[in-house]
Amino acid sequence: MATLRDYYSRIGVDEKKLIELNNELKVNSFTGITEIVHDKRLFSLMQAKSEIWGHGQSMNSKEISDELFSSHQNMKNWNRKITPIYSIRGFVIGVARPGKEAAIDYEKINHYSHCTCDPCSNGQRVLGANNPHDMFPYVEKDNVLMSVKRRTLKNGTIKVTPWTFEHIFSLIENAYISNDIQFALELLGTIIVRTAFMLDHEKDDLGVLKLHIPKVSTLEMTNRLPTLGDGSTEVPIEALIYFLDILGFNEDIKVDVCGYRNLQREYSRNTKPQDSGRTNTLLTISHMLAAILHRRPIGEFSYGLHRGLGMNAISKGKIIPAYPLLAPNILDLLDLELDELNWSPQF
Repeated sequence: MATLRDYYSRIGVDEKKLIELNNELKVNSFTGITEIVHDKRLFSLMQAKSEIWGHGQSMNSKEISDELFSSHQNMKNWNRKITPIYSIRGFVIGVARPGKEAAIDYEKINHYSHCTCDPCSNGQRVLGANNPHDMFPYVEKDNVLMSVKRRTLKNGTIKVTPWTFEHIFSLIENAYISNDIQFALELLGTIIVRTAFMLDHEKDDLGVLKLHIPKVSTLEMTNRLPTLGDGSTEVPIEALIYFLDILGFNEDIKVDVCGYRNLQREYSRNTKPQDSGRTNTLLTISHMLAAILHRRPIGEFSYGLHRGLGMNAISKGKIIPAYPLLAPNILDLLDLELDELNWSPQF
C-alpha cells in the first residue's frame, strides 16, 4: 500500500514544498476551535448586519428578480446597493442589497423551534418573516454578473440562475482532469477549511474584517489551476474563495435571524457557540472536494447531503486525514499508508 509520501511524490510535490505549505496552513487542533474563533465570527456578524455594506432601498421580490433578469449583463442598472469587497485580476467580488430574503414581501422565514427571542419564548413562534439583513454575494467583471448560470430556453429567452451548490460543485468537478489539478483542488479545499473558521481574516486599515488568502498556498494553487469554468463563465479560482467567504457572512446572518442569535444556542444548562452558518456551509464545500479527491466516500457525502437538507459538513475529526497540509506537522503523516487515512483504494 502506498504511503502519503509516495502519493505526493507521484503527483510531483516534494517534501520541501510540503513543509513550506504546511508551515503556512497548519492548524494546531480542531478540538474546541468553534469556541476559539467565536469572537471573530461574532464581530463579522455584527459587521455584516451594519451599514458598512449598505442595505440599500426597500424592494419587493418581483423588483429584485426582474432586476437580475433584465440587467445581469450590466450591473450599473441595478437599483440595489452594490458594495465591492474584494478584487482579483479584473474581477470584483462583493455584496448587493437587499437580497431576496430581505424583500419587503418575503414571508418564508420561520424561527427555529428552540429560538429564545421574546415572541418565541412566550409561545408565539415567529413564522412567515423576512430577513432584513440578507445580501446577494456576487462576482462581476466589467459590470457583467459572472456568478450566475445562463441557459437559453426553447422560446429563446435566457434563464439566469445565481450560483447554487450545484453550480459550484460543477465548476470544481469539471476542473479535475490531471494530477496537477488534483493538488490544486487539495489546496482549494484546505484554504476553504481555514476560511470556514476565519483563520485568515484580519481587519484592514478601516477596521473591516476581510479574508487574506494564504499567499504561498495561493501561488502554488494558481500556478496549477488559475481559473475555473471556461469561455464566458471563466473566473479566477481566488474569486470563488472570496465569493464563498461573502456567502459565509450571509449564512451567519441567516442562522442568526432564525434563532441562533449571536451564533449561539441556548440549552437548559448553558449557551454554546454553533458551527451552523458560515462554518458548516464552507465545510460542506470542503467535504465535497474531499469526495471528488476520493478522500471521503462519495456515498457518505451524497447521503449526508440528502439527510442534511443540502448541508453535510466534513466532521472535525476527518479534516486532517482528508487535508494533511492542515496537520500540526505534516512530517508525522508522510509515512502513513493511505488506507490509514481512509482514502480510496485507488491510491
